[in-house]
Amino acid sequence: MLPTKWEWQQLGGDGTAAVDNWVDDPWPALCAADVVITHAGQNALAEVAAAGRPAVVVPQPRPHHEQRRTAEALAAAGVVHTVPAWPDPADWPAALGRACALGGSGWARWRPGNAAARAVEVITAVSAAGRRTRR
Repeated sequence: MLPTKWEWQQLGGDGTAAVDNWVDDPWPALCAADVVITHAGQNALAEVAAAGRPAVVVPQPRPHHEQRRTAEALAAAGVVHTVPAWPDPADWPAALGRACALGGSGWARWRPGNAAARAVEVITAVSAAGRRTRR
């Protein structure tokens, strides 16, 4: 059941005194969140994935659209709910509800836990291909 009233905790900020909610260790708050709202930067997404939390992803504009593409891929895979820009206040309940409905279990597809082994496979394959082309 979704809350009828959402409570927000903002972490980080823009460096100004008006919006400075820096915490040394955001992990406990992240793990306790019902839903995390984040941009689509790789580090932020990795933290949310590691915590396995439902998320609303709001990609930030980038010259090469990497955050938008990442958010689109995660949404297409059913991992997160994505919105193209910061929602109007009236649109937040639906966005949060969609993220809750997806849950956090989809992150397992994004973080299968075998990154080192996959990196070795790719490096080995590229290295072998390079040796073949130089002969």
